[in-house]
Amino acid sequence: MNILFLDTIEREIFGGVENWIGLVARGLISRGHRVTVAGRAGSEFLRRSKLTEPNITTLELGISGDFNPVTIVRLKRYMAAHHIDVVMANFNKAIRLGGLAAHWQGNVKVIWRAGIDLTRDRLVHHWLTPRLLDGVITPSHALKRQITRLEYISESMVQVIPTGIDKAVHNFSPEDARRELQRKYRLPDDSLIAVTSGRFIPQKGHIYLVEAAGRIVQRFRNVRFLLLGNGSLESSLRQRITEAGLSEHFVFAGLLDNFELELAGSDIMLHPSVEEPFGIVLLEGMRAGLPIIATRVGGIPEVVDEGTTALLVEPRQPDALAAAAIELLADRERLEDYGRAGWVRWRRRFSYDTMLNQIESYLTRLVNGDAIRG
Repeated sequence: MNILFLDTIEREIFGGVENWIGLVARGLISRGHRVTVAGRAGSEFLRRSKLTEPNITTLELGISGDFNPVTIVRLKRYMAAHHIDVVMANFNKAIRLGGLAAHWQGNVKVIWRAGIDLTRDRLVHHWLTPRLLDGVITPSHALKRQITRLEYISESMVQVIPTGIDKAVHNFSPEDARRELQRKYRLPDDSLIAVTSGRFIPQKGHIYLVEAAGRIVQRFRNVRFLLLGNGSLESSLRQRITEAGLSEHFVFAGLLDNFELELAGSDIMLHPSVEEPFGIVLLEGMRAGLPIIATRVGGIPEVVDEGTTALLVEPRQPDALAAAAIELLADRERLEDYGRAGWVRWRRRFSYDTMLNQIESYLTRLVNGDAIRG
């Protein structure tokens, strides 16, 4: 098959959906499919896509309005020249640009790979969206329930395919990873390292982690909170941390191309999201053998196993987040048990090959006209 991933994310942003596209594109190429990723010229998404898979084809677009005729024409011509079978779009803009180009070209299937709930109770959504789509993929049943609540996307149109990730590229021993992590970030030898990964945006709930940190530090003076990522809220988070007198306990690592070392050398993962359709970083944490404390929102309860691999708390509750962190950090044996159980859960339920098998089967049925359409 010839598959085109269309991502209209802003140039400087790289998030979970973009990570998913890179994973899936690499796997489909390894299985003999031809893959193009299209996005904004000069975007972090296209740069990382090429870094993840050198054999991938990239298409730089000038993306502005949802119905930009220049972009639609360019996409239509590319589909014709490269015999595209399937367009996989992520945002409403991508659905409209890619969907209109595909329907103009003809015989090109359009899939919305929903990473977040973008449905809206507006006429353009009710009328246009179902007419442009041939199928929808979500990573969790929770997100499927969200995007079908307005009923213009039918349940039969949505396929739940949980995200899967491959084994880590690097095989760090915990001891080596910890020593290297301490050296890299100049951390004390006795540090307890709590890692959090995600863009600094309201949905990820970093502010509640900052509010919980004071209580955690009172119990564990040697704790260090390692924040991976960047985003619009970084400066305000830094200010709140300084005002709370916690600067020595926080490390901003930035947006890293690879953070396997940061996970392998940490003691625990804290994930305070207020919205989370799935949570691919939780899989990365489990793969690294990390016990997890997360919020009971969206698809998170489908990813972790509460009471076995993770403790879950309600969102926007810093006191509950702090109490759970203190409880788990105080019990080294339980930390290790949760970490081992998380690794087993990742291997059994969220493997890379399982995800690719399901996606490949779904795309084949769709292209052959066998997929159910609502």
